[in-house]
Amino acid sequence: MSLTKIPQLSKTKFIAGLQCLKRLYLESYSRDLTDPITASQQALFDAGTAVGELAREGYPGGHLIAELYYNHSEAVTSTRNAFADRTIPAIYEAAFTFERVRIRIDILIRNDGDSFDLVEVKSTTRVKDEHIPDAAIQLYVAEGSGLKIRKVSLLHIDSSYVYEGGPYDLAQLFHAEDITDQTRSFLSSTFPGALSRMWAVLAQNEVPGVDIGPHCSAPYVCSLYAYCHQGQPQHDIEQLPRASQPLLSDLKNIGIQDIGDIPSDFPGLSAAQRRVRDSVVSGRPYVGAGLAVALGEVAYPVHFLDFETFNPALPLYPGTRPYQVIPFQWSLHVQDSQGNLNHDSFLHTGTGDPRGAFSAALIEAIGPVGTIIVYGNFEETRLKELAATFPRYSDRLMSLVDRLLDLLNVVREHYYHPGFHGSYSIKSVLPALVPELGYEDLSIQDGSTASVAFTRIIDPGTDDVERVRIRGELADYCKRDTEGMVRIFEALNSL
Repeated sequence: MSLTKIPQLSKTKFIAGLQCLKRLYLESYSRDLTDPITASQQALFDAGTAVGELAREGYPGGHLIAELYYNHSEAVTSTRNAFADRTIPAIYEAAFTFERVRIRIDILIRNDGDSFDLVEVKSTTRVKDEHIPDAAIQLYVAEGSGLKIRKVSLLHIDSSYVYEGGPYDLAQLFHAEDITDQTRSFLSSTFPGALSRMWAVLAQNEVPGVDIGPHCSAPYVCSLYAYCHQGQPQHDIEQLPRASQPLLSDLKNIGIQDIGDIPSDFPGLSAAQRRVRDSVVSGRPYVGAGLAVALGEVAYPVHFLDFETFNPALPLYPGTRPYQVIPFQWSLHVQDSQGNLNHDSFLHTGTGDPRGAFSAALIEAIGPVGTIIVYGNFEETRLKELAATFPRYSDRLMSLVDRLLDLLNVVREHYYHPGFHGSYSIKSVLPALVPELGYEDLSIQDGSTASVAFTRIIDPGTDDVERVRIRGELADYCKRDTEGMVRIFEALNSL
């Protein structure tokens, strides 16, 4: 393939190439194969954009290179003009191209001499390993374009910051870490070989062969995940619950891809993993002797409880921190000893902090006796946080904690169905035990999408008709979670 036909590299493609050369190749030549961007992913992108825009306010007087990414040549010209004006103290989204690699730099700070400081903004709460190559390719292109970079910093969110209302205190919200040494070390050691391999792969006429593995979801979920995993075994060994990487490597080294092909005496399998293997081989569910005992501890009336939450990167309510989990909705099904079922729910409709009204309504709805069934420890954690935040509700909320029974633990310890495919998520357990009930008929089908939906409800730009529609979708989803728990509980009891 001629050089002129090889696409340019961007920072995003370079990071993709580090994760997987097959990903780089397909993203460059076959974009139509990539997974569609989900609402949750788009929300993360939007949050990153909002954090980046806010971070600029900490470097006032700067000039924004406003051209969009697909107008890169024009952005490079605007950047050049901004550099020529020495009265501009900082440049936001500066654009450069060097040796067919193009980048945009979040913030460039002009120093007294001829040097600049490069600031990469992240919406994370710490520096991560994958941030170093991200900064390194920017440094490579910037210095290749003739800039003198004195320092490289990563500006991230400080999760200890407590929002007091009004404008954000940027000095407290953000924390800058000097990553110059790590960035230059990567640039001199790892970067040249990695870049060379990427150019060589892009010059090929065929897709590079790369096996699926942990790199498919770390450090990022690959945009080709669905494409590369199609046709994989129905019971892939990576679905083994809590499987370690050494165990998976041992299995792959002897050519085993399907759980059902694991020898019965294979070393290293835990008791839970062996149960999964035996269930897949036999095609029959595993029912543990302790299931009846675990279910026998339930006291009626039984309450089935589920929370929905969101965790904004930029705190919205006084007294909260970045990424603090904020409950905004609950669903409650109550079943008496005769099997009669009632439903109650709460969904925050105001503009302020949901947690007080959430707590008060929950305390009012749940009766003084009876087991409270949840799926996982999420609700327990939230109840304890609410109790610590609202002393007037503390005793009553903690009394609910004392009544909790984790249905996930019951299933994990005492039951396995081949239809789980290695996952104990309620989204996997429910259709296996109750085939007629799932989430496919709902507009909102998971908690992440529910979180995004709530942010749209509280967005001032959302019209009233849209708010009503979203509230209905959220109510349907949360109700399905507790209804699903009821049906799982009944199915287990029937065994």
